[in-house]
Amino acid sequence: MSEHTYTILVVDDALITRTTLAALLEKPNYRVEMAEDGIQGIEMAKRINPDVILLDVMMPHMNGYDACRRIRSDPQIGEVPIILITALDDQDAKLNGLVAGADDFLAKPFDSLELEIRLNTLRHVDRYRHLVNERAK
Repeated sequence: MSEHTYTILVVDDALITRTTLAALLEKPNYRVEMAEDGIQGIEMAKRINPDVILLDVMMPHMNGYDACRRIRSDPQIGEVPIILITALDDQDAKLNGLVAGADDFLAKPFDSLELEIRLNTLRHVDRYRHLVNERAK
């Protein structure tokens, strides 16, 4: 039995951030897709149905908070776990993200071990959610 390919959508306007995250996530059973802004990220999420979205907070056209709110309000992708990526390290930024619907935060610059741990935690939570839903049927 083959393992599930874990699709990660990286949404960030900075090419260096997208390529850095793609390099950190270069692992067996991971597939990384990328979008340049919130609008493109939402459209891509609807197309590929990712397992998790890494979403930058500060982007042109639509910031990460607004993109997070729009994702959460969409029945097709509203349950996808979202990790906000931010250089902002203050309490207000984190609270705004939680209010918008984020599941977790990742501070820039990235620590590869922290990224892996956060992704593993979300995978476990998602697996438990699926088990609960299956048992409820």
